[in-house]
Amino acid sequence: MKQQLLTLSVVVLGTLASAQAAADSDNSLATGSLQSAFSSWGKPSVEGDWKIVEQDGTHYIELSENFRAKKGPDVKIFLSPTPAAQVTGTNAVNGSVLVKQIDDFDGQARIALPAGTDLSQFQSLVFHCEAFSKLWGSSALR
Repeated sequence: MKQQLLTLSVVVLGTLASAQAAADSDNSLATGSLQSAFSSWGKPSVEGDWKIVEQDGTHYIELSENFRAKKGPDVKIFLSPTPAAQVTGTNAVNGSVLVKQIDDFDGQARIALPAGTDLSQFQSLVFHCEAFSKLWGSSALR
């Protein structure tokens, strides 16, 4: 039994190390999947994978091909100091940094973060309709 646990531990640690090496190899500083805050006609308000990368001293959010968001009049991306599970439509912008208002609601995109943004000060990536205080969705920065 001890041998099986040791073997399992080595496999798990090896898998985690491989995943970290893969993330490090493409300059990923954070990765995640967006969690929808609501659905409309059975479709989530936002979904998809993302990562934050650094290139030539600039940080970028890269939305993957599977990114989709419900169209809205004032949907913006923010970095929030609030944990993703605690972000609401009323607190989404509190202490947050505006990254960009989105124009494309599906597919891949690369968006530069504001210069000087200290990622260690933020806990979540947030998609929010600021005009109507409606949270589209969020994801923890990992």
